[in-house]
Amino acid sequence: MPSAALGVANVVSLGRHRYGHDPSHYPLKGLKFALKSPSLWRKILCVACGGLFVSFVVLALLLGFALVPQAKAFGNFQWWSWLLAIIAVLAEAAVVSSLVLILSQSKAQTEVFVETMRLRGRWREDVMTKPSTQKDLNLFRRAFWVRVITFPLNLVPLIGGGLYSAINATFVGWDYMDRYFDALGMDSRAQRMEVLGEDRADCSAVFSLGTYDSNNDYARFGFVCGFLESLPLVGWVLFPLTNACGTGLFACDIEAKGGPVVLRPPEQHTGITGVADAAMAKIQEHLGKN
Repeated sequence: MPSAALGVANVVSLGRHRYGHDPSHYPLKGLKFALKSPSLWRKILCVACGGLFVSFVVLALLLGFALVPQAKAFGNFQWWSWLLAIIAVLAEAAVVSSLVLILSQSKAQTEVFVETMRLRGRWREDVMTKPSTQKDLNLFRRAFWVRVITFPLNLVPLIGGGLYSAINATFVGWDYMDRYFDALGMDSRAQRMEVLGEDRADCSAVFSLGTYDSNNDYARFGFVCGFLESLPLVGWVLFPLTNACGTGLFACDIEAKGGPVVLRPPEQHTGITGVADAAMAKIQEHLGKN
């Protein structure tokens, strides 16, 4: 691995925030920023209301057509079979609604992200390109099925949502920040180096303890994004849009610090947060072992 890559790998989890602010604050900052920006909250309100309507329609259809057959299949209409059927219908409604909302929200999220960066004066028209929504529709993108499998945890209010968010934190944060990375034209390897600190395949990263390091900026950001999305009723219809605004704010602060570390020359990897000595010590230690 080149020395520049080694430098990035060791800076990722120093226990400090590389870009000057705690990324876990951006989702709530995004909500506040959106409420103060008419061009954003009108779009968010419109898409969120549409998403809420879709969710209720999906739930009503499943209750009307799937509840009774499942209660019969589980236990021939015993009292406990009704309980299982209700839980199953709620889980099915959540998964189906989420898949439908991905289609409807993807374009809106991208527009909110770009507009946020423009309002903050950090969107570089000469360098950045508006991200494509095609990747959001890819069901085989990073750890998507891990999110689907763990989604039923959200049926347990707060505790289940917290566990779901912890499991998926890094990949949720990465999925949101992917819009910024795509705008800069970063390839998959550069993104892995920026987020994971090493060129590790997505599948193997799912089973790596380092992926869930609470010191990872993208994990901190993704945990709060995921937790807000897990909140009952409004989670999956409102917060994906305000989180996109938070993504824009996060990207603006990265731009203010000179852009993603992985895209900088090696000599600039140590001045990112005022912890140059610690960064250099880790880099030199790693280089010495090789």
